[in-house]
Amino acid sequence: MPPTLASLVQHSALKLKVRAGADRLATPVRWAHASELADPVPYMDGGELLLVTATNLDAEDPATMRRYVQRLVAAEVAGLGFAVGVTYDEVPPALIDAAEEAGLPLLEVPRRTPFIAISKAVSAAIAADQ
Repeated sequence: MPPTLASLVQHSALKLKVRAGADRLATPVRWAHASELADPVPYMDGGELLLVTATNLDAEDPATMRRYVQRLVAAEVAGLGFAVGVTYDEVPPALIDAAEEAGLPLLEVPRRTPFIAISKAVSAAIAADQ
């Protein structure tokens, strides 16, 4: 069985928390990819869990977050993993609202969980499925 957002949330070592889109956790994840681009869509293939720290995003601005999330949804990104404790101490409400409104699953990634751990979990699940 391919990895899903639910299987990643249930992975005890990752300590991910659902902040939006809880009804879409059955979504399969084809890959995990980190990007700090303001518009990563040209580099996405669909089905990815996009991992960000929001160094290049005004994640507190509702209009910016709506546009960003809408682009991700249009690119068929599986979900968004937002690291807290780097650029923002918590997931900004503007991002939570935009993700919930657009139906994009949003996962909070704690500071102590490196993105590579998420990528390895996805990769291992894909390999086990094959």
